Amino acid sequence: MLNVNKLIWCGCFSIASAQAMAQSGIETLVITGERSGASISGARLVDADEFQPGSRADAAELLQGVNGVQADSRSNYAQDTRITLRGFGARAAFGVRGLKLQIDGIPLSMPDGQGQFSGAVLDGVEQVSVVTGPSATLYGNGAGGVINLKTAIPQANYISIDTAADEDGLARHHILGEFHDGAMSARIQASKLNAEGNRPHASAEREQLGAQVYYQFDNGIEAQWRFDKERAPLLQDPLGLTQTQWQEDPYQLNSGAEFFNTRKSIEHLQNAFSLRQERGDQRWQIALWRGDRHIQQYLALRGDALSNSGGVVDLHRSFSGGNGNYTWDFELANSPASFTLGGEWSSMNDARKGYVNNAGVAGDLRRDEFNEADNHDAYALLQWQVTDKWQWLLGARQSHVELSVADYFIIPGKNADDSGDKKFSRSSETLATRYQINEQISVRAALGSGFETPTLTEMAYTNGDKGFNNTLDAATNRQQEISVDYQGKKLTLGVTAFAVKTQDELVVDQSNNGRTTYINATATERKGVEFNSRYAFNSHVDLRLALNYLDALYTEGQFDNLQLPGVAKQNHYVQINWSPLGNELLRLGLNGVHRGQVATNDNNQVKAPSYTTVDLSVSGKFKFYVQTDWWIKLANIGDENYVGSIIVNQTNGRAFEPASGRNLAAGVKFGYEF
Repeated sequence: MLNVNKLIWCGCFSIASAQAMAQSGIETLVITGERSGASISGARLVDADEFQPGSRADAAELLQGVNGVQADSRSNYAQDTRITLRGFGARAAFGVRGLKLQIDGIPLSMPDGQGQFSGAVLDGVEQVSVVTGPSATLYGNGAGGVINLKTAIPQANYISIDTAADEDGLARHHILGEFHDGAMSARIQASKLNAEGNRPHASAEREQLGAQVYYQFDNGIEAQWRFDKERAPLLQDPLGLTQTQWQEDPYQLNSGAEFFNTRKSIEHLQNAFSLRQERGDQRWQIALWRGDRHIQQYLALRGDALSNSGGVVDLHRSFSGGNGNYTWDFELANSPASFTLGGEWSSMNDARKGYVNNAGVAGDLRRDEFNEADNHDAYALLQWQVTDKWQWLLGARQSHVELSVADYFIIPGKNADDSGDKKFSRSSETLATRYQINEQISVRAALGSGFETPTLTEMAYTNGDKGFNNTLDAATNRQQEISVDYQGKKLTLGVTAFAVKTQDELVVDQSNNGRTTYINATATERKGVEFNSRYAFNSHVDLRLALNYLDALYTEGQFDNLQLPGVAKQNHYVQINWSPLGNELLRLGLNGVHRGQVATNDNNQVKAPSYTTVDLSVSGKFKFYVQTDWWIKLANIGDENYVGSIIVNQTNGRAFEPASGRNLAAGVKFGYEF
């Protein structure tokens, strides 16, 4: 059993803020809570020793086998990993929508709901924490789920260098330095990636730099500074294929990619600083962050009409935010309780221009805008430990979101003023309870309501190039779930049943040549069951299993009873690890994935077929003057021809993004502790 103070602290801050800083928010749950599914928030946790070996070039490597998560690798570094949680985020044509992303509690999502993991170095992640369902709604706008990647505070002086390569021409190199001296710890790391890709016109170059400094004051206050920088001068976009093209040759060239030289370049920089005090019966934290992001992207169209927005996107973004909260412990009806008050603000400014794409060369100006997104939230949480076995959690959050576009490219009679703005004011609520039946078995139930506004990108276009889409409204949802968990010494089991009803669901209307428009659907419904298990047969062999069934349907309108595009009904994962010597010298891993068929559009006329893949890995660690870690991985042993990801509602039908066939990869790391 956890002591009461830790349990209260865990529950309050595990869902207090989607943009809390290191070791607060979900991380506090990770540090003081129990294993996956046994907390009142229902967070799922995956530790580093459960990750399969890999290059860490794609966030999908870390998210496999987590209940509720569908992580699809596009094999396309220009468009980022496609991530959905219980169907939230499925509409994203690029990046991530409708989810909150964090690393060490630091936000990687913008105030309008956009986000991506590409700006942070993924090496050194020691734990993944995922919150879905009613608890996630308390993170505010666009919180269909929350994914937090956690790194460890350095405890020793350590340096390492590692490299990885595969048959698709990927080569990634990474260097790390960690330092620890009394109250201060620090980490600095850098990586460089070059990839040829599994198709023509799919090469990539990316450089990343990250730094963290931690300091523990004598009075208990903890400070952290984090710095992340990304430079990607060339990320070629191979574009999608039609179903027929994929069946004929999944690795063929899309002629439009070469003619328009479709590609993206990124420069990203972010700083964050936090102070927190977690001792005693009154605790607080404050966090600030700021960043800049520059993107230049060449789309597969000329975009030369004056009423168009161009075929070249030139975006300069600045973003900033802050968060603070205060927690009191007290007694309620002679039982321990905790109350948290908090606030959060964030803003994003985009200077966006568009140019004609003259066969891969930027031409005349076709778009000149200044876009703004602002978010201001206040929230409150009450957690009550009624008895040693019974907990309650009640929370509410009020959010105000404002999106605006100022158009400076106006030609009277030829190009209308596309300026516009819209304000959203919505609330989120949740009520959860957990009862510990005995030392092994607990039950949990939760209700919640949340919302999701359109992003600035989603409001930017209407069909017919008519500018700002002021008709879009926020989608609202009501969620409920119930779960049963068993926590034994060798075996853990968890079963969760859930239902989500959404009004005004945001869905893709059309996606054509890199331009996507959105509409509000009438209503959708998601029902599903999730099962997870871990079993240690002995000290040599262990098993991890995650089964997901999700029925995501339109429930009204012209697509009534049709499947939501981009969402698989079946999404299963199994992983077996074997250490034949009973130590770290040698480890064999076998993991399998089964993904059900996925509709590519609302009418469900074209579906990416289901697939099953199996990967085999061999890895080990030994020390001879220096610590050596090595791994070899054979992915897709059966050389399955399958669609790794789809582009939702692609108007020209080129919705299939092929995955790689059988692929051999290997890596080695040399480290020294001093």
